[in-house]
Amino acid sequence: MEMLKGFLFAWVIAFSLATIAVAQNDPSGFINIDCGIPAGSNYTDIITGLPYTSDECYVSGGVDSKISSIYEPNSPQRQFLTVKSFPLGTKNCYTLTPNEGKFGKYLIRASFLYGDYDGNAQLPNFDLYIGGDYWDTVTISNESTVIMKEIIHTPSTDSISVCLVKIDTTTPFISALELRPLNTTIYPTLSKSLKLFVRLNLGSLTNQYIRYGYDAYDRVWLPYYFEKMIIVNTTQEVLENSYRVPSAVMSTALTPDPLTTTDNSVSFNWIADSTRDRYYIYLHFAEVVELLVTQTRQFNIYINDNLFYGPMYPIYLSTATVYTVSPIYGADRYTVVINKTATSTLPPLLNAFEIYKEI
Repeated sequence: MEMLKGFLFAWVIAFSLATIAVAQNDPSGFINIDCGIPAGSNYTDIITGLPYTSDECYVSGGVDSKISSIYEPNSPQRQFLTVKSFPLGTKNCYTLTPNEGKFGKYLIRASFLYGDYDGNAQLPNFDLYIGGDYWDTVTISNESTVIMKEIIHTPSTDSISVCLVKIDTTTPFISALELRPLNTTIYPTLSKSLKLFVRLNLGSLTNQYIRYGYDAYDRVWLPYYFEKMIIVNTTQEVLENSYRVPSAVMSTALTPDPLTTTDNSVSFNWIADSTRDRYYIYLHFAEVVELLVTQTRQFNIYINDNLFYGPMYPIYLSTATVYTVSPIYGADRYTVVINKTATSTLPPLLNAFEIYKEI
């Protein structure tokens, strides 16, 4: 069974890994802010092809700075060369006004690279709020690591406030702030906000992150592998469903390795910070092997030994998403097990999954 490690949940991304992105979707409604570049400036990101602009229209106050040249990344992620810091005031807020206002649903991502921009070598620690609600705490553990915080948010007003809140003697700062409109029918929730816990692309053949323009919503898919699993894949296009998980993610999957295990299941687990935490799970499946007429692949999905869904028959080259319609909560540990049924000739597979937590 695979234990999802805690470092994943902070969504920490090192600069040394490349990102796969080919700009090919219409980024209508995207808001792309590079915090700390000179007022009135803009540019096109060479990885995603997305246009970024300065933040003077979104926030008042703050100090623009460049990170130390020691920490300038080798990759062309220009957003992380500058920061906007807020040495004055306890709470400083960006105001975003998306086109669809309160009738939309949005993915919002705040990114941070300290890079010793102030020369103090003092690692910051501060809170992040969305509107009046606590989102997360940003804890910078070193100078050279990018931390990304993502949330899916349905606002109650036409504008959205993203606030940095001082909680100790260190100074809050931000490198980039991005907003992407979502289809309002996906990621259904009883809460207005879901923060990303983990999002994994299983069986990647490139070991690279995938985001826009493969992903129309610019979700960042982290490559990941489970022990005692093998990769199955296809070179053909996998059809999207309403979640629009890109074919670049869905064309690979993990399945049990018959040479190293007799366990005909795919499983993972995580430990909750609190039994009060409320989680939503989204499992993405597609058959990537063209089965013989004598072969079948079907499985049941269990959460903490309770049947969640099944039997499931993944469709060849077509994405299906199985998700919780209400949150799971009340446990200190969660285990997801995908078991082969008694009549299936093949073990289960899993292409990708996401876990979110209510704020």
